[in-house]
Amino acid sequence: MEEYIIEYNSSNVYTEPVMEGIFEFNVSPCHDLTQITVDTSIRSSLSESVFNYKNMFGFEINRVKANNNFNEFKFNYTALVQKKTTKLPSQSALSLKEELDKLYAAAFYIDHHLFLRKSPLACLEAENSKQILPYDQKISLFEYLTKLNAYVHKLLTYQKNVTSVTTKADDALKLKKGVCQDYAHIFIAMARANKIPTRYVSGYLNQGKKFLGASFMHAWVESYIPELGWIGFDPTNNLMADENFIKVSHGADYADCTPIKGVLRSNGGENKSSYQVKVAAQ
Repeated sequence: MEEYIIEYNSSNVYTEPVMEGIFEFNVSPCHDLTQITVDTSIRSSLSESVFNYKNMFGFEINRVKANNNFNEFKFNYTALVQKKTTKLPSQSALSLKEELDKLYAAAFYIDHHLFLRKSPLACLEAENSKQILPYDQKISLFEYLTKLNAYVHKLLTYQKNVTSVTTKADDALKLKKGVCQDYAHIFIAMARANKIPTRYVSGYLNQGKKFLGASFMHAWVESYIPELGWIGFDPTNNLMADENFIKVSHGADYADCTPIKGVLRSNGGENKSSYQVKVAAQ
């Protein structure tokens, strides 16, 4: 069992007063078979109460509503998370034929269509389709996804400030540079092109290791393999998701997992936003 203290800090400064604001944070580690949050603390500079609700995928959202004028808003979230050390999956117990029969069944598509269809940020147009790593059906899905993980890892050079949260997989592939969400979007687009359900995952990385992307909220993917279920791959680091990965949420692409969203009423002006993540193994 691994234990982590996770701290997320967000700061938003406005040149003109904000009369009313609603902020939503998708930063709380989820509860699943591999992890549980045993203690949390939430503070904001506005001293407003925090309302929690579940989004469409069942993940916790922290909402803060401010009704009085302000020029600065700070938000702090701290959690103690326990993460199980589990054996990483490998091959399915199914034969290759059984695996493919399930993968291409109509019922399978219906059950997983949300993570099989193209999404705005995770799709590749015709001009980039030749770069998709094809699944030749002579190897298992797990073997193919492991190869895809390494393939996408080599396609990009990790570099900050060359892409943004609205950059599409197509554009990142042209640049050959990007950060974790770009690696994830390209992997998702290629896996879905081969009819393998794959979803975007947002979370935290153990900062005690030399992982790319650990200084901020990290992104990786989960692909569904019949019998094995959802399996995590991190193309940024060419790793499988293990006890060093603390999951917050998943969705079709980054837009479903945005850490912070806001709606403001003001007279305009400029704003400066920043955030910081700390992950300490206990």
